Amino acid sequence: MRWSLFLAQVAIIALAVLPLAAQDLEGDRAKSFSDLPEKDFKSLAEKTNLYVQALNAAGDVRRSYDRYASWVDVKKGPTGKERYISYGLYEINSGSVNDMVAAATKGPALTPPLRELDEAVSKLAGAAKTLAPLVKAADEYYEQEDFKDDAAKRGQELHAQMMPLFEQIFTAEASLRRGLNGIKAEVDRRQLAQLERESGRNYEWHLRSFMIHAKGLVDLLPDSADAPMIDRAAYKARYAELESAYNNFTQFGETPEAKKPIMASFLETGVKDFFAASKFLRRVLDSPKPEKREYFEKMRDLVDKYNTLIERTNTRR
Repeated sequence: MRWSLFLAQVAIIALAVLPLAAQDLEGDRAKSFSDLPEKDFKSLAEKTNLYVQALNAAGDVRRSYDRYASWVDVKKGPTGKERYISYGLYEINSGSVNDMVAAATKGPALTPPLRELDEAVSKLAGAAKTLAPLVKAADEYYEQEDFKDDAAKRGQELHAQMMPLFEQIFTAEASLRRGLNGIKAEVDRRQLAQLERESGRNYEWHLRSFMIHAKGLVDLLPDSADAPMIDRAAYKARYAELESAYNNFTQFGETPEAKKPIMASFLETGVKDFFAASKFLRRVLDSPKPEKREYFEKMRDLVDKYNTLIERTNTRR
């Protein structure tokens, strides 16, 4: 079973980097994140937010690939006789390509230097920029059914050009995602603590707290259908933390002190839907013998609800 797991990330609060002890900061002196001065922290925030936006934009590439792979043998390429060949593939949005290119252009120049991430985002953007016009050409080729005129010859040519680029993008995306997730929790805690010092435990604080625990939960999800089932104890522990954050958020939202922002109900629906999806998966895991089909269905639903929640949160940027 092919398992496609795309998790969007919050660009507004997701500041995640490689462990800074492994990086070259201020000459040969390595700093832990907790020691980073506020000026450098702000630069790091801008840099990593660019990289998070690039990762979210890469989702467009994955959606295009998934559409293509739903009907073609990706190892052999098209023959022109596939049953669902008219599905073609989705174009890669120009805005998504621009986000990846912007991250690769601006990000590496910002401090601190994060060599592995800087290299990964550059590879991601370079491959995406080359791939986009090929995908556009392929989309038009299948939409106009030109494979009927040349026995899929042009389709084979495009396939041979696109597949290495898809692979380069997915490899760079995985590298960038691993790096950004490296100390995300530590960074988020610093931001949350700073918000509490400046504004107290207000509506935004409770929302961010919930988002941190939501990310902690989805980090447990496997990226392959062949991976072992989620560890029940680990999921149960993180679910309990999420439930506490959810209850605090909803209870605070009912108080006069909440001072809800515009579109609060839009955000709160996303929060509620994600929490419900996490509960449904918990119930599957709690059963003595979880049924695999239901397990995968609930995981996919949790991913969908998480990505929707992130999209709604990012609309506030």
